Amino acid sequence: MKTTWVRIGSAALLVFAFGACDTFDELTELEVINQNNPDRERALAEAGDVESLIGGAFQIAYDGQFDFSAAALALSAAGDETTISWGNTGLQQLSSEPRVAWPNATSWRYRNIVQHPWYDNYEALSAVYDALLSIEEDPDLCSAFDCARAESFAKFVQGLALGWIALQYDSAFIFDETVDLDTDILELQPYPTVMAAALGYFDEAISSAGSWTLPTHWINGNPLTGAEFAQLVHSWRARWMYLLPRTPAERASMDWAGLISHVNQGLTEDFTIEGDGDIQWNHDMVWSGDYSTSTTWGRADYKTIGWTEISEGTGTGYANWLATPVADRDEFELDVPDARILPQNPRDPQGAGLDFKYRGRSQFPSTRGTYHYSFYSHTRYEDCPINGMQCELPIFNYDAQQLMKAEGLFKTGDAAGAATIVNVTRVGRGDLPAATAGDADLLDKLIYEYRMEIFNMCPGCAYFTRRGWGPLAPSGPNHHQGLVEGSLLHFALPGQELEILQKLNYTYGGVGNEGTSLAAAAAGSVGGTAVPARFIYAFNDLATPGEKLAYARRHQGQGPRSSVKTLIRH
Repeated sequence: MKTTWVRIGSAALLVFAFGACDTFDELTELEVINQNNPDRERALAEAGDVESLIGGAFQIAYDGQFDFSAAALALSAAGDETTISWGNTGLQQLSSEPRVAWPNATSWRYRNIVQHPWYDNYEALSAVYDALLSIEEDPDLCSAFDCARAESFAKFVQGLALGWIALQYDSAFIFDETVDLDTDILELQPYPTVMAAALGYFDEAISSAGSWTLPTHWINGNPLTGAEFAQLVHSWRARWMYLLPRTPAERASMDWAGLISHVNQGLTEDFTIEGDGDIQWNHDMVWSGDYSTSTTWGRADYKTIGWTEISEGTGTGYANWLATPVADRDEFELDVPDARILPQNPRDPQGAGLDFKYRGRSQFPSTRGTYHYSFYSHTRYEDCPINGMQCELPIFNYDAQQLMKAEGLFKTGDAAGAATIVNVTRVGRGDLPAATAGDADLLDKLIYEYRMEIFNMCPGCAYFTRRGWGPLAPSGPNHHQGLVEGSLLHFALPGQELEILQKLNYTYGGVGNEGTSLAAAAAGSVGGTAVPARFIYAFNDLATPGEKLAYARRHQGQGPRSSVKTLIRH
């Protein structure tokens, strides 16, 4: 029996409906000219083209997660990592208080927050789909290139792309080379099911890693051996596991032993991608969050950098700021004992720490709320924008990976092991008193360290982890680890996609509408979540294999791509 799914909302049943169509049969009979299969044969007739499509797929997914106009900076603001009130890319809507519903209309100016990651990641999945089917249909192609390497890398891309979709959206379609575009009907699946599929692809990539070396341009500047590639996949798998939970209850039920195992088999040092001045490779959070003048795009949110003033220091500025009504808050000078934020001995509120710097008055419009203001900005990676993004782009911070493991140790009863890891950065970089296994606030210290180490480095990490660390809480004097009440827990499918698939539009955000997930429906109920597989493939921004191949080549330096990033604050 086929399972259908309905979306259970907090105030009402949010169910997909068939818009202009009265029945599912009518939807499936819409005339969609599917020229993709013959086009694949024409476009991917050469072995080099098939390999290029797989080799370029990582960069397409990377664009949807790290690069310009993706959700990275917006999610940083929603997660109270960066504070910012510019209207660009929906930042004001996601970070202003009280939180409001996200406008999911196709006409919404900042719809790219949801469209860009959705379509880029599905474009990567579609590119891999075409290449893997070409290999299956013509095994002789493997005489011209290393198919085992290509297939292992393809599985990695599938896990990477589908995993991000599971993190950002409430549900999605699982799309891989087993899908028949002519006959299959795909069902929307809830985010845990989507992530389970993504982790399965990662497992396939790990198990198939061989004695080969990746071409340098596939993950720019990283000619990884098969063993090194497997380490990278283990680390990415651990990251996706760590970021998935939407609530404290989901976080409590995590497979902590599995996460620890993957971290142990993962990277043994920081991992970077070679930047090229934003010709092919960029990192939007580093570019915009660490901008090297006083007119920074974003400042460091006091909710992230102020915690040690209360728990370790002697200052009262942060406590007073939290106790002030939101509309009356303004920027203030911190007095924190963390050497990453302020210089110590003597402590200088207007100085520069290892990772942060005093910047003076914020440049944001006061009419949008002075509670957005902060004197401090992040500078750990400021050499990147200073040098025009000709730098090593930070992708994995080894210490942050270990802090994920530390939470696993803490949750499984090894507080001493957790404290040892916490102190690597807490003492070694922050010059703070050592944490101990008996500290009542050990988990708070662990969370703080993780936030310091992933600051402006890990797209979505501050927002994704806040979902599971603490309950939604109203703004006020009580410090909390969770999201501000009314923050959406995830996004609906993009309004454009809902319109294409002729589904009822819906959204999240605002008090009482933070987020829900798909739940199994009773037999015979109308879920409206099924669509023909060809819709998921054919309506991607890049509709045909030929177009995808051209895109993949551009992302490997074989064609033109815009290299100048300009954005006017408003």
